[in-house]
Amino acid sequence: MGLMTGMNLGSALGQTLFGAGAQSFTDANRVPMIFTSTRRLRLLDPAFQGIADLLTGAMPVGAREIREQNTNGELSIIEMMVNPNSITWKQPKRVVKRDTQEGSVFFHFSNSKGQNNDILTMDFRGNTGNINVRSDTTADEGALSTVRGINTGATRKLILWHNLWQLTREPMLLEDGTINEFMIYYASPIIPGSITLIGFFSSVMDWSDSADKPNSKDYSLSFTVQETVPPLDDLLQDINTIMIDSASVVPDIIIK
Repeated sequence: MGLMTGMNLGSALGQTLFGAGAQSFTDANRVPMIFTSTRRLRLLDPAFQGIADLLTGAMPVGAREIREQNTNGELSIIEMMVNPNSITWKQPKRVVKRDTQEGSVFFHFSNSKGQNNDILTMDFRGNTGNINVRSDTTADEGALSTVRGINTGATRKLILWHNLWQLTREPMLLEDGTINEFMIYYASPIIPGSITLIGFFSSVMDWSDSADKPNSKDYSLSFTVQETVPPLDDLLQDINTIMIDSASVVPDIIIK
């Protein structure tokens, strides 16, 4: 995909979205999971060419502008109010078994590092949260009047969900021939530093409408990861660095 290496896309996207003071899960009480694409970011800047522009700081738009940007109902940055509640990482091994007269032979297909790891896929499962838009209104002398607007509450959750659904339906190739790269800014305590996933949706989002949950809907989607920033092989080193930096500002606790 031509991704520039040696630069922290997660940090670049984090600074763009949250500012320099909140680049990781540990820097805020709640870091929303974020979904976007080359096509979506072009709503902010038609000249946006892809991930490299984030790495070089070519996206001048501030965090608040990104959050509120809305063109024909499409959000450039889909910043979840309710993060997916279940995410499964799956990365099988590239091994082929062949049975012979003398027993079984295993063929391992490895990369340039000698690793036989296959492509990483991720399964996301979540719930929209309350999407009953009537909860965003108040009674005014027997009539309903909107008081919260589209950026808060159930209405906002509904808009975000529809944007995420449409994101999974976007084309892989844009009109000018540019590859539409999909990006997920991933937040989890198990990965204290930021990580950005680059790849494509394996299928259009699945969702269910159930009478048991009239005001919220369950959904699931799968994502094929072609690259991560930082690389998965560097995560342990990055975590050690974060822990060392954290320890330098936390007083020592002596156990007697």
